[in-house]
Amino acid sequence: MRQRVLIAGTSPLLAGRLAARCLAGTPGAEVVLVSAALSRPGQAAPDRRELARFVAGCAGEGESAEAFGAERLSVVCAEPHAVAAELKAWAAEQVWCVVPGWDRSPARGARADAVLTGALLGALPDLGARGYVHVGPDTAADEDRAHRALERLVVEACLDAGVSWRVLRTPPVVDARAPALGECPPGAHRLLRALHSVRAEIEDRAPGWFERHPLRVAGWAGLGLSLLDAERAAAELWRAGAPGELPDGFATVPRPAPVPLADVLARGGAVHGIDVRPVPEGESLGAEDRLLDLRLAEVRRHAVPLGNRTGPEEREGALPPAPGTGASAAPPLSPAAQWDLFGAVRACQSSRREVREPELRRRVVDVAGRALVLWDGGNGEGTPLLVLNALGQGPGFLNRLCAHLAPYHRLATWQVRGTEREDPDWGVPRQLDDIEAVLEAVGWERAHLLGWCTGAKIATAFQQRRPEAVASLVFLNATFRQDGHWDGMDTKYESDLAAVCRALDRRPEKAARMLDLLAPGAVGGKGGSRGDRDAGVLGVLSPALADEVRRPFRDAEVLVRYARQLVDLWRLDSAAQAPRVTVPTLFVSSEFDGISSPARAREAARRFPRARYAELAVAGHYAPHDRPALVAELITEFVRAPHEVTGLVRDAEITWHIDGEGAAR
Repeated sequence: MRQRVLIAGTSPLLAGRLAARCLAGTPGAEVVLVSAALSRPGQAAPDRRELARFVAGCAGEGESAEAFGAERLSVVCAEPHAVAAELKAWAAEQVWCVVPGWDRSPARGARADAVLTGALLGALPDLGARGYVHVGPDTAADEDRAHRALERLVVEACLDAGVSWRVLRTPPVVDARAPALGECPPGAHRLLRALHSVRAEIEDRAPGWFERHPLRVAGWAGLGLSLLDAERAAAELWRAGAPGELPDGFATVPRPAPVPLADVLARGGAVHGIDVRPVPEGESLGAEDRLLDLRLAEVRRHAVPLGNRTGPEEREGALPPAPGTGASAAPPLSPAAQWDLFGAVRACQSSRREVREPELRRRVVDVAGRALVLWDGGNGEGTPLLVLNALGQGPGFLNRLCAHLAPYHRLATWQVRGTEREDPDWGVPRQLDDIEAVLEAVGWERAHLLGWCTGAKIATAFQQRRPEAVASLVFLNATFRQDGHWDGMDTKYESDLAAVCRALDRRPEKAARMLDLLAPGAVGGKGGSRGDRDAGVLGVLSPALADEVRRPFRDAEVLVRYARQLVDLWRLDSAAQAPRVTVPTLFVSSEFDGISSPARAREAARRFPRARYAELAVAGHYAPHDRPALVAELITEFVRAPHEVTGLVRDAEITWHIDGEGAAR
């Protein structure tokens, strides 16, 4: 009977490389690779075929590549909570649990790692395992109590079961294929991801901007990153835990000497076409610099002082050198190797399958004797999402957000009515009728209701009309402008728009002369709550939204209809409705929103009994378009666990002003 090894992990990158090591180095062994990677917007987990190809490619890198056989590899993909059920179909002599703690959310990652570890330990008797290897992160105990607690659980469970055990620890790794697997280990990968994402967000607004402008960074002096090649880490781990007569105990993969962070950043910037310039600590940074600084915050936390030359081989439990190597630790990657690696990661980032517009089916239904156009589709179980656009706007503003949500949720959206020439007056009551019609058309009895901009007030009103039909409310860059409430909080744009709309409501014949007052540039192209200069290029409207912005202002008749819709909406008493909203509510606003007042949204949120309020740093009104992955992650975690979202989504770009019931900050 062939020896069977089961390798399960929340990191398909590391678990896959260990599977390749086993197949190439253990003749005749069968490997069951169980990927328990969490999949979420912006970081999709690989499927079975992708993992099988990755393992085959890794086996091809070793000297024993000819020993690799695809027929000896079985791949299972399951969410952590579903792994226990999958294990019932297998038996294995040795079990590996690979939980290196690389999730961007420590709380979410610790939970997934604990669930996977518990499932494997609980299945040991049924699996028939004689050995168990636990791979966790190499961090100080006081930095990662959750993983140290898992290690204690492993030792106790193995002692009770009479199973030999090894607890191994590894630093973060670097691997050119990590982006293709949806992985981003701490350290160098998150630095490269920050550079890639900042470039993409700025180039979307202003192509060619980086040809003329550098990005400045501060606070990097005296710090470094250890660049540990993933293949070497896997080799060290396999050597320490491979099947055989190994003593129980602990061991740690040695860390290479750190490379100065300034050098890593300069090389990473160069391969991304960004001129990154260090500046003294305390020097003021522009909005673009701040965005990079925020995305590098976690990298700085994982950096080590360059003056600390204590080698990992000197620490208790460090792995001894491999026979014949003559070295106790991996040397740092050479500059040439760093260039090659960073360039390969950059190529992988660029070639990775882009998130496309969701494949939603278009339908036309009759409501109140007139056609209503809606789109629905998506995947996922659970309560679906109903996406309410702003008055007068087309679906283009939310296409990117829906594309990131569709793989995880069923969703529906529709063309908000009332501004087309053939439309009669379409006030708030008719907008609520349309929501009911959409729910009926898609066959949903209950949904999470997402309202963008003016859609937030209409969503609130619908929850009051049909409370049983609304599971939760999500407000994106919401405007809660209301006659007689929250006065003095208008943005400049809101003040100007209010004056124009009220004038047009009284004197519609002036519409043609007022069109120029609301040109696309004034509708969010450069607005910033702290002024245009602060927002910089991040206040520039993406060209992809230019036509959408013009929709309510394309001619005088449409403008009049739009103005009257807004005047009607401002009469809606959301201040009185808010305290009666009993469902969880999430507000997502932006620091540089020059259209919908973040200050008013924050004050409105305090009236909702179960509200959370998150503000995105150096973002504008169109954050759902500009940062769809981050906004989609907020939405996904909120609708799954509204009471835990503030702990699960911790990001330097997000400030939680209201993070729990009654916990306003």
